[in-house]
Amino acid sequence: MKKTLLLIGMALLSFGTMHAQEDEGWIPKHVGVGVGLGTNGVSIDASTNINKWFGVRAGVNIFPTIKVKTDIDLGIENKTNGVDINQMSRHIDNLNAQIDAWNATHPANRMDRIDKSLLPDGNLPNSLDIEGKLKNTTFHFLVDVYPFGDKSSFHATVGAYFGPSKVVKVYNREDGFLTPVNQWNQAILTAQQNPTSTLNTMVVEPNNLQMIGAELGDYFIAPNPADNGNVEASIKVSGFRPYLGIGFGRAVPKNRIGCQFDMGVQFWGTPKVYAPTYNKATGEYQNEKLSKGNTDGKGGSTIKTISKISVYPVISFRLVGRIL
Repeated sequence: MKKTLLLIGMALLSFGTMHAQEDEGWIPKHVGVGVGLGTNGVSIDASTNINKWFGVRAGVNIFPTIKVKTDIDLGIENKTNGVDINQMSRHIDNLNAQIDAWNATHPANRMDRIDKSLLPDGNLPNSLDIEGKLKNTTFHFLVDVYPFGDKSSFHATVGAYFGPSKVVKVYNREDGFLTPVNQWNQAILTAQQNPTSTLNTMVVEPNNLQMIGAELGDYFIAPNPADNGNVEASIKVSGFRPYLGIGFGRAVPKNRIGCQFDMGVQFWGTPKVYAPTYNKATGEYQNEKLSKGNTDGKGGSTIKTISKISVYPVISFRLVGRIL
């Protein structure tokens, strides 16, 4: 696809170059400005026409930040041997008592107590309020080729958009909300790594307590303690996005005011999904790229769908004016 795009772009540029050399040279004739609206957001750019065959434009596309709020089930009761969420306070109290005992005998390897003051009603949360944010403000540099010269405003366009690699971010709405979950997980891990400790023999093992997180195929999604009780997942694409399109209208109109319509696609590559995970085999937290082959269920099908969206459609309508 990239090779095909490059060949098409070279052909268009060669066409424009040939006519520019045959016609009036490469000296800019007029300068224009434009304001537009479309799938890129609000665009503002400047343009110049080299001659009747060839023009260039550059500018910025201001995309409004879109936020979506929802909540997800953390499945706490599945990690606590079926204990109702309203009875979790008992487990927390028992864990804290053994954490105090652990800290007294292991001063070099102290653990934080599970801070019930940070918990709604003193219980671990059964759901997490999250917010998704879409940000896609970009810059562009485009070359317009008018194959029919002055006879038509139809044009083919090749160029590129430049934008953020992280286009979607999903995170917890309340800062530090998952701090007690981190403290719980640390207690469970310490107990599992020290099977003869009273933390394990008196609380974790008898009650079959487990780390809190989401199972997604081969991945265990869990907050990283280094993130201070916060969690973030993201979708990343290429920051450099080749563009190919067609349209009508001139970026520098023949009269003072004109309009321009464009449609095409940005090639932003295969989207990649990143999420905080805990590797139970290595004991490491990381921000991991999720592979569609290693996920299953609803989350896995979502990742597979996202990975297929390798282009971003562009449709825009612009008002343009000639200033020189």
